[in-house]
Amino acid sequence: MSIPAERLTRVEYARCDPALWLASLFRTMCRGRRPGGLTIEHEHNGFKLKFNVWRALDARDQSVLLATIALAGVLGRQELHAGISHCRAQQLWQRLQPEDLAMMDQATVVKMTRYALLQAAGMADGKAEYNRLEDCLERLSMVGCRARKDGYDWSMRLLSYAETPEGQLHIALNSRLAEALSGHHVYVSLVERRALLSDAAQLTHAWLSAWLRQGASNSIRFDRLAEKVWGPPSKSVGTNRKRRERIGKALDAIGKLHGWQVLVDGRGATAKATIKRPRLVEREYRINGHVLPY
Repeated sequence: MSIPAERLTRVEYARCDPALWLASLFRTMCRGRRPGGLTIEHEHNGFKLKFNVWRALDARDQSVLLATIALAGVLGRQELHAGISHCRAQQLWQRLQPEDLAMMDQATVVKMTRYALLQAAGMADGKAEYNRLEDCLERLSMVGCRARKDGYDWSMRLLSYAETPEGQLHIALNSRLAEALSGHHVYVSLVERRALLSDAAQLTHAWLSAWLRQGASNSIRFDRLAEKVWGPPSKSVGTNRKRRERIGKALDAIGKLHGWQVLVDGRGATAKATIKRPRLVEREYRINGHVLPY
């Protein structure tokens, strides 16, 4: 079923793997510098996760991945596994580079146009944006993910992609992302994200959406939250101070979103925020007479 392009900007939520979004893979870029060869480790529910990042990922890369996941929920998806026979599907599976127990898993493929992906990601559709989209997909496809726990060993790329002769884009999401679409997941609101103008605010919002359940509240120090957006603390006191200031501005913007509440206590290195997230309102898409719950 085709969906009018103008409706794609109404994609509202992405169902996400909490481990991935809490790992803080996406960072703000300082003066356009994009470091490479990063290794990011994170522990989640006893799993030791390791991400090998070819080139650092930023807020635009995060927007593209969130939009892809959201479109998988709206446009539908197809299973992808080692026994797949279709030539293009085999190519997508091989490019995911599954190893060990990942060989027995199932990934998922979502089909779309580049225009649809740009719209869902909240990006413009000029030539420059199409080139940036290609760069985003390449960086995301080069991220290696590994999970280990008590003899369990799983490894797979974050995603892979291919273009058909007709210009349609096929994106394969690894099995952890695929499982989140129908199993345990956290919601990231793309509607809220589009209302946030800075990279720091968007990255902070995505991390908080994985950290806080809908309707829940919790407290966190500015310095800890800054690590989720910029990585480890800087050796420069001045840089850390500027990061706290930018976190404060990001939280101020998030606090203006409908239903979010942010209360700041303390100043400087002692500053912390108590944040409450709104409850999720489930919605339906009615397109061409069809009802698509999401």
